[in-house]
Amino acid sequence: MPTSGGNSPQGLILAGGRSRRMGEDKGLIDYHGRAQVQWVSGLLLEFCTCVRVSIGPRQQGLSHYGSMHTVVEPEPGRGPAGGLASAWDVDPDAAWLLVAVDLPLLDRETLRMLTCGRSMTHLATAFRHGDGTLEPLCTIWEPAARTVLEQRLKRGDASLRRLLEASPVRVLEPPNAEALRSVDSPAERNGIRRLLRDP
Repeated sequence: MPTSGGNSPQGLILAGGRSRRMGEDKGLIDYHGRAQVQWVSGLLLEFCTCVRVSIGPRQQGLSHYGSMHTVVEPEPGRGPAGGLASAWDVDPDAAWLLVAVDLPLLDRETLRMLTCGRSMTHLATAFRHGDGTLEPLCTIWEPAARTVLEQRLKRGDASLRRLLEASPVRVLEPPNAEALRSVDSPAERNGIRRLLRDP
C-alpha cells in the first residue's frame, strides 16, 4: 500500500528508450528473478496509487508489457520528457513519481525518502548527485510542471534536467547514491549481476 495517503503520486516507469548501447530492451533484463520493469513496478506500488509504464510503439504487444498499464509515446525522439508528457495526457492532474527502468539498484529507502520529502508546492522533488547535478529520472513531478514541460518541448528543449535546474525544486540528498546508478551497457549489466549475486 502507498505510504503517503490520499496525496500519493502515481508511478511512471520510463521503458521506451531504444537501448542502443545495451543492445536489448532494458525493461526485460532479469536482475532480480523477473523482468526489470516488473521488479521496478513492484517497488513503486508500495509508494504509489498505481503504476504505468511509458513505452515506444515498437514495444506494444510484447508479453512483459501486456499485463501492465502502459502509456505509448506517440512522438519518438523526445526521450524521457516525451514519456512524462504522454503520461500527463492520460492524467493531467496526477503527480508522477517517475523512475527510469534502468536502475537495478533502486531501493525502498530511496523511494521512501523521496515520497516523505516531497513538496507539493514545488514543481518537483529531486535528488542531487555528488557532482551537484539534479537527477530527473527518479523524481516526483507535480502537475504544475506540465505546462512548463509543454512549453519547453514546443521550443525543442526535451531535457528534464535543464527543466529541474530552471525551476523551483525541492532538493534532497540520496541516502544511497548507488541506488541512482543507471545501467546502460552489457559490461555494466554484467557487473551489476555479479554485484547482486555476490554482494
